[in-house]
Amino acid sequence: MIVAFRETVEGVLLACMEVAEDPGCELMSAKDREDLQQKMDFSGIEKVKALGFRGSVDTTKLTGHLFGKQHPRMFQRDPDVEGYVSLVLRHRSSRAIELVHFLCSCRGNAELLYSGKSATGKKYYNYMRDVSRSYHRLCMFARPYSVNGVLTVKVESPHQIGDMFCRWLARKNPDLPVSVIEGDVAWIGNGGHVGLEHYTQVASSLAGSLEFADKCDEVDDLWDMYYDSQFIPKRRNKGHARQLQPKASASMSKMSERDSYKVERGIANCTLDSFASHSEV
Repeated sequence: MIVAFRETVEGVLLACMEVAEDPGCELMSAKDREDLQQKMDFSGIEKVKALGFRGSVDTTKLTGHLFGKQHPRMFQRDPDVEGYVSLVLRHRSSRAIELVHFLCSCRGNAELLYSGKSATGKKYYNYMRDVSRSYHRLCMFARPYSVNGVLTVKVESPHQIGDMFCRWLARKNPDLPVSVIEGDVAWIGNGGHVGLEHYTQVASSLAGSLEFADKCDEVDDLWDMYYDSQFIPKRRNKGHARQLQPKASASMSKMSERDSYKVERGIANCTLDSFASHSEV
C-alpha cells in the first residue's frame, strides 16, 4: 500500500502512525493536493491512502500517542515535538519521508530527537536549530517600512520561515496590516484592516496595491531622524555595534541595510530641532 502524506506537522505525525501499524507501507509526500496529483500522474500511480490533506487533526494527541507525555530536550528553549517537526520541515534540506522514518525509529523516546546520538538525529537537530536561528535573526534585524500604511518587509532566507515571521510581526502590531514578501509570495497579517482574511497568502505583485489610510510613509523617516538625534559621537563603539548589527543582516531589509551603513560610516549630524520641525506630520 502507498501512503501519501502532506508535508506538515499533521501529515508527518499521521504518517508515523501509519508506519507504526504497517512498517512495510511505501511513503510518498507532497506539499498539497495539486502537488500530490502531479506526482501520481508522473509515477503512474492511480490510488493512494492520503493523510493530512483534508480537515485537521489534534496534533497534540498524535504526539502524545507517539511519544507519550515526556518531552526531554537538550536545552530549555528547544521546542516540543510538534515545534521540532515544524521547524525541521522548514529547512531547505529537509526530506519529509526520511523524517518520518527517523521519528518512527525513536520508538516513542523523544530524547533521541534532541540528543544527537545517531547521525540522522544529529542532522535533524541541527536542521531545527538552523531554522530557529534564522527565524530569530529575522525578528532581530528585519525592520519593516511603511508602504501605503502597510508595514512591509522583504525577507531572504534559505528556509521557509516567511509565514512564521509574518505571524510574529502581526502579533507585535495588531493595529496595522503587515506584509512579508518572500520571493514571489507575500504573507499578509492582520488582513482585516485591508479587507482580507486575518492571515492569508497572496502573490507578491499584489502586496504593493494594499492600502491602509490611517498611517503615512513619513513615520519611518521621522523615527530615523529621532534615532539619529540621540547619537553621541564620543560613545561610539564600532566593534560592539558590529556585533549587534553584523554585515550579514544588511540583506534582510532596506532598513537593516541602512542601519548597517550607519554602523560602518557613522551617523550624520542631527538634532532634536530637526525632529521637532517634522513632528507635525
